[in-house]
Amino acid sequence: MKHELYEKTKAFAEEHLKPYAAASDREGAFPKEGIQALRESGLFGLVIPKEYGGMGLGIAEHAEVCVALAEYDPSASLCYMMSNVGAYCLSLYASEGIKQEILPKVAKGEAILGLAYSESGTGTHFYLPEMKEDQRDGYAILTGRKSFVTTAREADYYITSAHNEDTDSVNLWLVENNAEGMSFEHNYDGVGLRGNVSDPMVLDHTKVDNFWKIEGDGDGDRLIFLVGLASSSAGIAMGISRETSRYVKERTYSTGKSLGDFETVEVNLADIYANAFAAREVLFSAAGMVDENDDEAFKNIIAARITTTRSAIENANIGMRLFGGRGFVRYQEPMERLMRDSYGAQVMAPGYDVLRVWLGRMLADLNYLKGI
Repeated sequence: MKHELYEKTKAFAEEHLKPYAAASDREGAFPKEGIQALRESGLFGLVIPKEYGGMGLGIAEHAEVCVALAEYDPSASLCYMMSNVGAYCLSLYASEGIKQEILPKVAKGEAILGLAYSESGTGTHFYLPEMKEDQRDGYAILTGRKSFVTTAREADYYITSAHNEDTDSVNLWLVENNAEGMSFEHNYDGVGLRGNVSDPMVLDHTKVDNFWKIEGDGDGDRLIFLVGLASSSAGIAMGISRETSRYVKERTYSTGKSLGDFETVEVNLADIYANAFAAREVLFSAAGMVDENDDEAFKNIIAARITTTRSAIENANIGMRLFGGRGFVRYQEPMERLMRDSYGAQVMAPGYDVLRVWLGRMLADLNYLKGI
């Protein structure tokens, strides 16, 4: 099957993301140039319904775009996908007033969204927020700290979750950047995915009008979120395949023979491509099942996230061997950056081992969340 949007987005990413990826990693800086190009491209409107100015496309297209972006800059892909998840969440759950106010801006690239869910007290189980929601007359006071907020300081609005102790319920809120009482700590110095600038966000008695309340806990956006995370790993796996193929062809000995002309290199190169291709296609297949409302979609999205995580890390290990000493030197070749980036998926909530527990429980016909 030809994935036309994927191929088109790869060309876009090579032109607009690749030139800045190494510097973003080296400096631990938000990929401003790439995100600005994405704003101007209209791709932030990918999953926004047409009636709000978006493209009205689905989870399958979300996967294609995110994988393509991640092949050249995984950090930019993750920042982009978080906004897509936010837009999808608003499309599902927000009031008509919020939809009319926010979604057209996102579709035009005038605003992007961030997610502020994870907390240090509950770790990977971000569906159990400790941030407090104190409901008043027509507004709420939000107080708490979110631990890893991708696109920190750079998004225009953040969707965050809070617990109302009076009703023992979890609600989502849309909070504008620079709201009174909002601040960001500066402590993200990640091993990889350094352009995410995933710093903690603090809301200190932040007043939010009830207009910006999103009823429910947003559980329906879990699939597009998991697809986005899996897309990052699939893109990294494909990026490693591209870069190792390039390197073994360019690396020559004094005899004129290329590194690629050795059988041990060739079999490892084959393994890298096979891993990457399988990871990408498993993900694309599972994402399509979401759009088809297939009963097996959730289970297979989890399986795809497990597969893509494992494939990216395995490819990084093999790729480093093929690059040898040059690959091990910081900032000389892209291999060491891709290796560092590949490790991130293990710990991004929900983490690798949590997903394996979920899938195992589902296969045993048990409630996947019980016992966590």
